[in-house]
Amino acid sequence: MNSRNFVVSPALFLSCALFASMAAQASLTMSTTPQSIYQIGDGSSAVSLGHTVYARTNFNRLIAGGTFNASCASTYTGSIPGERTLPSESFASGNVLYVTIPAQLPAYLNMPGFESVPAGTTLSCTYAWTSRSQESTYSIGVPGIGITIGGQELRDGGSIGFYMNRSGSGEPDRGCLH
Repeated sequence: MNSRNFVVSPALFLSCALFASMAAQASLTMSTTPQSIYQIGDGSSAVSLGHTVYARTNFNRLIAGGTFNASCASTYTGSIPGERTLPSESFASGNVLYVTIPAQLPAYLNMPGFESVPAGTTLSCTYAWTSRSQESTYSIGVPGIGITIGGQELRDGGSIGFYMNRSGSGEPDRGCLH
């Protein structure tokens, strides 16, 4: 009876692990889609805002989310902050996650203090957003040699300018009154 013993050299193992690591590191992708950011009607304190983060990985665990802060260049107004992050786990390899920030889009949120802005004023405002995704991390090893694959993290961010107008009468425009 012939028996053969196969011994994997540490160099061969390390080479395979490095190759797997490079392929796995390239597996995480992310994109962000901001909503149209605008004031709802002339004179209203409501702002339509939000963004969606799309993340994808070849691994089975994924975390994605982001933050936002809408503010105006005015001492009268405050800001509208928000954040949301969600985890996802699949039993098979590969995972896709869509996260809307805030939870429901389109979101209509009120700019704090806008009612105190003097009538006839136009404010320059900014919607600043961030997005982030991270895949799971796995360790592969044999005694004396080990390598970690995965764990890649992506971040993105930007800002969108918009204007808020306070109507000339000091009262929000409410359309036609019958």
